Amino acid sequence: MYQRILVAIDNSHSTPRALDEALKLAGIHQAELHLVTVINLLEVAVDEPRSHDTSRLTTQADAQGEAILAPALAQAASHTGPVHPAVRHCWEGGKDIAHALLVHAKEIDADLIVMGTHGRHGLRHALLGSVAEYVMRESHLPVLVVRSAH
Repeated sequence: MYQRILVAIDNSHSTPRALDEALKLAGIHQAELHLVTVINLLEVAVDEPRSHDTSRLTTQADAQGEAILAPALAQAASHTGPVHPAVRHCWEGGKDIAHALLVHAKEIDADLIVMGTHGRHGLRHALLGSVAEYVMRESHLPVLVVRSAH
């Protein structure tokens, strides 16, 4: 039985589908949902080259994360149990994002991780990596990966 389900949230086409699956499972198990997005501070710094203040970058990252979480929170509004949004930070992409998700899962004592995947393969996968693949490899928890319909 799942009590705490972590759902990785980003701007991809697979996120709504992954959240739908998490909502179904959370409803069946009366579980808490933890909607988590990870913002890359380096990307925020590149977008704001004059901002070298870490606290300012963190504030901007939090605002960006809240904007990413907003549609997911609206989608999860029908869930009768608790829904906990969270914004995490990292300084790199790929494995660092996956690591931030795994740390959050451990901190909340999650039972399941649900995430979407872009379904990249070949050269694009080799160059960009896969957060979902890294999470699946490194997690001690069950991981449900939902592929985008696009």
